[in-house]
Amino acid sequence: MIFDIVKGEIEKARAARHRRLLVLVGSDDRRLAEAVGEALRGFEAAGGGGTGLYMFQPEFADANKRMNYVRDVLGGTGLEVEFRPYKDTPRLLGTTYDFAVLDLVNDLKPNDVGRLGGVVRGGGLYVLMVPPLEVWRRYVTKFQSTLLVPQFTPSDIRHRLKERFWRSLYTHRGIIVYDVDRGELLKSSGIEEVEPYEPKKPAPPEKAVLPLKIYKLAATHDQVEVLKLFEIFYQRPKRKQVLVVIADRGRGKSAALGLGLAGIGHKLRKAKARVQIVVSAMEYGNLETLLEFALRGLEALGYKPGVEKEGGEIRAIKARGIFIDVVTPYMLLKRENADIVAIDEAAAVPLPVLYAVHRKFDKLVFATTIHGYEGAGRGFSIRFLKYLRESKDTDVHLYEMEEPIRYGRGDPVEEWLFDTFLLNAEPAKVAPEDLEYVKRREVVYLKEEDIMKSEELFRQFFGIYVQAHYRNEPDDLGMLLDAPHHTARALALPNGKVVVSVELAYEGGLDDLSIDQALRGLKLPGNIIPDRFLKYWRLPEFAKLKGWRIVRIATHPELQDMGLGTIMLQKIEEEARELGMDYVGVGFGVYDRLLKFWVRNGYVPIHLSPERNPSSGEYSVLLVKPLNDMAEAFVKYANVEFRRRLIHSLMGPYADLLPTEVQLLLEDWGWDVDGAPALSKNQLDRLVAYAYGPMTYENVTDAVYMLATQYFYSSKKRRPTLPDAAVRILISKVLQARPWKEAAEAAGVRRGDLMLILREVVKVLLFYYYGGEFEVPLFVVGTVKGKD
Repeated sequence: MIFDIVKGEIEKARAARHRRLLVLVGSDDRRLAEAVGEALRGFEAAGGGGTGLYMFQPEFADANKRMNYVRDVLGGTGLEVEFRPYKDTPRLLGTTYDFAVLDLVNDLKPNDVGRLGGVVRGGGLYVLMVPPLEVWRRYVTKFQSTLLVPQFTPSDIRHRLKERFWRSLYTHRGIIVYDVDRGELLKSSGIEEVEPYEPKKPAPPEKAVLPLKIYKLAATHDQVEVLKLFEIFYQRPKRKQVLVVIADRGRGKSAALGLGLAGIGHKLRKAKARVQIVVSAMEYGNLETLLEFALRGLEALGYKPGVEKEGGEIRAIKARGIFIDVVTPYMLLKRENADIVAIDEAAAVPLPVLYAVHRKFDKLVFATTIHGYEGAGRGFSIRFLKYLRESKDTDVHLYEMEEPIRYGRGDPVEEWLFDTFLLNAEPAKVAPEDLEYVKRREVVYLKEEDIMKSEELFRQFFGIYVQAHYRNEPDDLGMLLDAPHHTARALALPNGKVVVSVELAYEGGLDDLSIDQALRGLKLPGNIIPDRFLKYWRLPEFAKLKGWRIVRIATHPELQDMGLGTIMLQKIEEEARELGMDYVGVGFGVYDRLLKFWVRNGYVPIHLSPERNPSSGEYSVLLVKPLNDMAEAFVKYANVEFRRRLIHSLMGPYADLLPTEVQLLLEDWGWDVDGAPALSKNQLDRLVAYAYGPMTYENVTDAVYMLATQYFYSSKKRRPTLPDAAVRILISKVLQARPWKEAAEAAGVRRGDLMLILREVVKVLLFYYYGGEFEVPLFVVGTVKGKD
C-alpha cells in the first residue's frame, strides 16, 4: 500500500517539481524500517533515484537499531544513502539530495527539521518516523531535555511543540500520514491534480556589462536580474549606490551575490588594476555559499584564485588584482576603504552598524533572507530600507527574489515547514484607526493563555519577532512552547491586533545546593542574572530571590518610538509585583540607543561581559530593576561595584566602548561609590599648572585620571553638572586614554576644542572638590592677568 501511494504521489510531484512528505507513525522499530524501505522503492519506481539522507541520533540504542534495519531493507535498491547524525545538520545547509529520511522518534529539534527542510530537490521525498502522539507525550526528547533548568523537573516540561507539529501534519496538503502498527492510512496528501512546472529560462541581457560567462552560471531569471543590478557599480555616479536584495530561503540569493562580485570585480580590475572587495556577515558560516560562487565565477573568467583559510573557513580570496576580504561587521567599520562592500544576512546585523557602514562606503550590497530557517524578517526592509531611501546622497536599487532554486513555486513541503515553525509569520496590518488607539494609550495586556488560544493571535505575536531586529530560529519557537521557565506576554489593541511581543524567563528561587555549585564555578542553566550575582558579586542570598528576565521584547515595526515599549514594561512589572517577584531584568548587546531606553525605564546595569560576543561583536550587558527593598539593596551593591570595575577597566578591556555607552553605563542612581581617590599636594599643584598655566596634559595624566575618577565615583548630589560633551571627553581622553584625534572623534568634538574643554573641565572639578585647598601659583596669576 505504501509503495503504491508513494509512487502515485511522486509522479504528480515530479510534474510540478514539488516534494512530498510521508509520515510513518509507529512504535515497532522493524515495521517502521520496513515501511521506509517500501516507501523508497515506490519513490524509485516513480522515476526517483540518486542520493538520499538518513538522519538519526546515534546516542540512542533504539535509533541505531532502526538505522541498521533500514540499511538492511534498502540493500536491494539502487539508491545511495548517507547515514548521518543530527549533529551534522549545520553542515548540510546548502546541499541537495533526492530524498531524506528523518528519524524523529528520539528527538524533535526544530532547528534540525528547519535546516533539513530545504535539502531535497523538486520531485523528491521526505520520510519522517514518529511515535504515536500519546506515546510521544509521555517522554522527554533530547531537545526538551536541554530546556530544563535547576528549578524544574522533567515532569514540568510541556509538550506543545509535539502537539503543534502533529496538528500541522493534518492541516497541510502534500503530506501523507500512515500508521505502520495498524497498517492504516490516516491521511492522504489531498492533492489530486497539479500544474506542470514550466521554468522561466534565465537569459542574459542583450547589452551586458558583466561578462556573459557570469550570466551563464545563473540558475534562474531572478539571479540574472540581480546580476544586472551589479552593473550599477561599474558606473561613476556622484551619489552612493546601494543594492538591496531580499529573498525567502532557497532562492539563490547568496549564489547571485558571489557571481555578481566576481563579475564586477573582473570589470573594475580592467579599469583600475586593483580591486578591493569586502564581504561581511554576523557569522562566517553565512558567507560559505557566497564565497563558493565567487570562486566559481572567477574560475569561469579564467582566474586561478588563491584562498586563505582560518579554522577551515575562507578569510580571503586573491585573484590577479582582485582581492576579496572576509570580515565581521564590526571589523568592517575599521576598514579605511573598499571598492565594494557586501553584507549577507544583513538583517542580523545591528542597525547602528548598518548605518555606520552606509556612511563609510559608497558602493554597497545589503542582502538578507526574509522567511525560512535563516530568515531575519522584514524589519530590515521596513526600517533600514526606509533610512536608505531617506538618505539624500544615496540611490537605492531593490530586488526581491521569488523563484526557488531547488523546487517549484508553491511547494507543499515548504508551505508546511514555514507554517509549522512560524517562519513566515507576519504582524497584523496597521490601519489609521490603530494609530489612534496607540496615541490614546488604549491597549490590552495579554498573558500566555490569551496569546496561545488563537493561532492567528500567536502568528501575530511571533510575526513581530520575525520582523523585528532578531535572529529567529525554529528552536526559539520550541523553547517558548515547551520550556517550563519561559512564558509569553503581549500588548494588543482593543481590536485584537498584537503590537508588542515579550518572552520572559523565570529565574532565581534557587536551593542551597545549586547556589553552592554556582559559587564553585559550575554554570547555572537558564539563570543568567543570579549566575552573575553569584560569580561576580559573590551574593548568594540574591539567588534565592525570584524574578523575570526579559528574553525578547519587540514592538510592531510600524508603531515604534510611540511609547508602547515603556507601557509594556510597566505592565510586566505590575504583574511581577502581584506574583511576589523581586526583580525584572534584561540582557542584550550594548549599543547606546537601546541602552538609553532601558536606563530611562529604571533598569540598572550590574554586569558587562569582559569581551565582545564573537558572533555579534557586541558587549553583553545585564540590567536589573528591583521591585522591593531587599532586591534594591543587592542591586545597589552590584551596581556600585560594577561602576568601580568599569571606571578602572576603560583603558583595558573596554577601551573601544563608545563614550555615550560608557556614560549610560555609569549613570548615577543616587549611590556613591566609596573610596574616591584623594590627590596629593604635588598632584594638586600640577593640576593647577595644567589648568591655568603652561603645563601639558601629558605631564598630569595621573592627576587628571584621579580627578575624573572622583567625579564618576560621586553621585549627582556630590558632583558638578557638566555638559554631555565634557563628560564624553573625560571618558574618551582621560578614562580610556585614547590619542587626541581618536578621543575627539569618539567624543564628537574637534581636536582643538577637546584640548580647550578639557582644561576648563579640570578647572571646574578642581574648584568643586578642592576649592579651599589650593592657591593659584604666582606665575600662573601673572600669566592669566597678562603680567610679565
